[in-house]
Amino acid sequence: MFKIHFPTISQFAALLMLNISNAVFQLLVIPILIHYATPIKLGVYFIALSFGVLASILVNFGTSQTAVVELRRANSENEKAVISTETLAIRFYPLWIAVIITLAIAALTDKGIYYMAILPMLFAECINPQFYLIADYKINKYSILNMLIKALALALIYTCRNNDQLIVIALLSSSLGMFLLNALFFKIVFPAKKLFSIWPDFKRIITLTKTHALIVGNGITVHLQQSLFLFALPAFASPIFLSAYGLIDKLISSCRMLISAYSAAVMPKAAGEHLQGNEQWRTLKKQQNSILALACIGAGIVLYFFPAFILSLLLLGKSNVDAAFMIEATRLLQLIAVVPLLIALNVLNVAELILDKKFKSYFGAGLIVLLIAALFILFLYLGLPNYTLGYYPMIIEGACLVIYFLIIQSNRSIA
Repeated sequence: MFKIHFPTISQFAALLMLNISNAVFQLLVIPILIHYATPIKLGVYFIALSFGVLASILVNFGTSQTAVVELRRANSENEKAVISTETLAIRFYPLWIAVIITLAIAALTDKGIYYMAILPMLFAECINPQFYLIADYKINKYSILNMLIKALALALIYTCRNNDQLIVIALLSSSLGMFLLNALFFKIVFPAKKLFSIWPDFKRIITLTKTHALIVGNGITVHLQQSLFLFALPAFASPIFLSAYGLIDKLISSCRMLISAYSAAVMPKAAGEHLQGNEQWRTLKKQQNSILALACIGAGIVLYFFPAFILSLLLLGKSNVDAAFMIEATRLLQLIAVVPLLIALNVLNVAELILDKKFKSYFGAGLIVLLIAALFILFLYLGLPNYTLGYYPMIIEGACLVIYFLIIQSNRSIA
């Protein structure tokens, strides 16, 4: 029997709206760029955006995974204020490391302005309030404002579609929109009036950094699995394939957003069930996995049997789109049909490692999958046929599912 938890259902609806608006935004931007930017510029857009996401993971420093659980376990408002302040403090120092690295890359490349455009994204991640709003079941207003800001940014990009700096405008409008949205919630989430009085001392920050290092290490390795491949693609593939793969990569990212929205909505409830014992948690996990699997099997069927329809939606029609691009994108869509299911079956494995505070196992899993990604790229350099490029997402997500499953089974047998 499935148990209905109304705050979880309400939160899932809000998070679903949040992630759908984010996913739809990036999927609507891509056809505009495909129609009005060159394949080379579009490829650089995907690379710069991938770097921005990687840098944001560093800035977040694993706090999104842990702060929700800690807030749900807090017993007073003062304890919540301390947790929020420590979350900001943990992010503050990686922020400046990410900014320095971004500025260095911008100075060393002829496309430096693209990297400069993602700087607001990094500051936005530092003050990201979602951990607090999710833990307190107050994500609704944030989701609505996010949808409005994304709509305004999309309108700006479309208005400037014939501008020579369209790629920069697309990156900058998205980054600034994120920063504005998060800044609006700063005083609600972080205790601004007593921020400095409860700011953790250096010793406490070192302790927190050590705790979160393994989590952020996993986050970086997971993203590197995708970004390393994207960075390596120009050496093996044509600009057409790079653009097609970039589109498919964003579609996978959108699927991951929706699955993560469901996982995040369940997380506060899961933390409570986990405290009551392993049996309650495993029952909840089995129920939620069944729901996710059914939804993703349906999505996979559509991707495999109706790729032309999906492309028509993604590209807002197929007029003026290169035929070679359409062929590559169609083939890739069919190859990733199983990927949403693999992601869905693994998302609660990740949640279990976090709830069990098995951070070493969590980091180790990420390292193993990153090694598999690096070996795949190495084999490409050694002569692996180019037609295998499209199998990369399936290989990586399949490896993730198997590795996390084996680690969890190993941890359970030891316990």
